[in-house]
Amino acid sequence: MSQMVVDSSTLILLAKCSLLQIVCDLFDIIVPKAVNIEVASEDLVKNYPDAALISDLTSKGAIKVQSPDSSDRFTLPLSLHKGEEDALLLAVKLGRLLFATDDGKAIKAARFFKVPFIVTPKIVVELFRLQKISFKKARESLEKLAKIGRYSPEIIADALVSLMEEKNGKTDNHKDTRRPIK
Repeated sequence: MSQMVVDSSTLILLAKCSLLQIVCDLFDIIVPKAVNIEVASEDLVKNYPDAALISDLTSKGAIKVQSPDSSDRFTLPLSLHKGEEDALLLAVKLGRLLFATDDGKAIKAARFFKVPFIVTPKIVVELFRLQKISFKKARESLEKLAKIGRYSPEIIADALVSLMEEKNGKTDNHKDTRRPIK
């Protein structure tokens, strides 16, 4: 199973869109301790269902907590919050794993260190492409991300276009394999 290092905002947004469990089924999800504290502390778990879900998935081992050692530290080209910084360092330490983040500065740093990254709207499109969620669920998730995420309209529009292209491509490419509608 492929591994993915995930930061706080991505975990929270996937949980709010009811997609986190599906992502955990597809990937070994790794978060640094700083991220786990940011999203699933005792106080948060009491007050937020998404924090409770993240805590539950962590306790079941679907989300693994691992932090970079102090010897893994190196100078970043810009300042990041503790969770994003530790997640990026962990992605580098573990062999440039896929890094899931929506933070603009973290994306710039990932590019600098040549760490592959993905943003939450693209995760939604990939889940549809892999046939793990329906088109309706993917579209609803992207619409929700447009409201609750900090995305520019262009990012959501690009994701919606990609979703439509995936839908239309699947329809055109699989005409012979579909059952006729009766």
